[in-house]
Amino acid sequence: MRALKYFVLATLLAFIVTSIGCSRKAQKTDTAMQHEEHMPIPTANNKFAFDLLNEIPYNDDNMVVSPFSISTALAMTYTGARRTTLEEMAAIMHFDRNQERFHREYGEYLASLNKMAADNIQLNIANSLWAQEDYTFLNSFFEINKQHYGSETFQVNFRTNREQVRTNINDWVYDETREKIKDLIAPGVLTDDTRLVLVNAIHFFGPWLTEFDPEITRENVFFLQDGQTVMAHFMHRSEHFNYYQDEQLQALEIPYSGEDFSMLLVLPGEGTPLQEIEKEMNADSFARIINEMQHKEVDVFVPKYEAETKLDLEETLMAMGMRKPFNREADFSGMTGNLDLKIDKVIHQAMIEVAEEGTEAAAATAVVIIRKTSIDPDPRTIFMANRPFMFFIKDNTHNSILFAGRVMNPSK
Repeated sequence: MRALKYFVLATLLAFIVTSIGCSRKAQKTDTAMQHEEHMPIPTANNKFAFDLLNEIPYNDDNMVVSPFSISTALAMTYTGARRTTLEEMAAIMHFDRNQERFHREYGEYLASLNKMAADNIQLNIANSLWAQEDYTFLNSFFEINKQHYGSETFQVNFRTNREQVRTNINDWVYDETREKIKDLIAPGVLTDDTRLVLVNAIHFFGPWLTEFDPEITRENVFFLQDGQTVMAHFMHRSEHFNYYQDEQLQALEIPYSGEDFSMLLVLPGEGTPLQEIEKEMNADSFARIINEMQHKEVDVFVPKYEAETKLDLEETLMAMGMRKPFNREADFSGMTGNLDLKIDKVIHQAMIEVAEEGTEAAAATAVVIIRKTSIDPDPRTIFMANRPFMFFIKDNTHNSILFAGRVMNPSK
């Protein structure tokens, strides 16, 4: 009998210890999951940036996008997302599921970028909402967007005056991007069922910390992806830069005035296709390259180049897994209190010009919301960017990507 008591007691103690262990393990797992979901805004945006770059069709044209602009426009839209729509947007955009914390931190992030720009960089970030005037939206939706994103709200009539509204939105974007992004929304995009358009605009002009001397810019050969060549105007400087090199690529950081922002160039090794490098790059390898850079003297030859890109991103985002926001299952009840709205279009346009004095870049993103019923070695290193390469404009505090793209043919 006594042996039986000891056996029962030992079994009970073992069960209690095991339960406590499992409970602690579960708590650790839950904490790890929470930590995984909650990451700094710049880290989340960089993860999205590389996810997006891997989805954009690859061709022989120069390309530029602003993952930052797209993320910001969708962050404003996320204000109204609920339940499974919130879950999908959070998963694909790497947004924090805790919306209160997310929008507060996003607002702090926007403020920090403006503070870093100060008097050295011309940086304008503007957000706006264009809402159907007789449609019932929740005041909290507008208030959150105003508080954290500085969004202006315009009451408009898409039913009777949509072409004028389209012109007004495009004029607003044109002004906020210093006349660089024109006709963002094409005729016919807005319809009788349009209820809301959320817009982000960004303009960046960064003079180099040390300008390239135009007197020593020279024509030279640029090797295209298919083996053909074109002539391009190469800028040249020889001084100390942050530099990285491995067996596959070279990377060079050129600072802008004030040194709070910079351009990072990623150049594949000779014989390595740019597409191969792009497929392997992600937010972690991007961060590793930056962390492992060394300050050394480099002879730099970079072509002057321009790029302009316009994309309809709804199919791209759906291919990435964000489907519910675009179909009848969308839940944007945080906008109206009802399940009556879905995303119809995500339109993005960006441009960049790189020259001896610096870089000018601009972008805008519009998210169009409609009623669901409408659808359904040597000490001197040479960095010779004479073949296709990637570029990133980033801030140097968070290393957050504002613009990204590829140069396939600088003569275009």
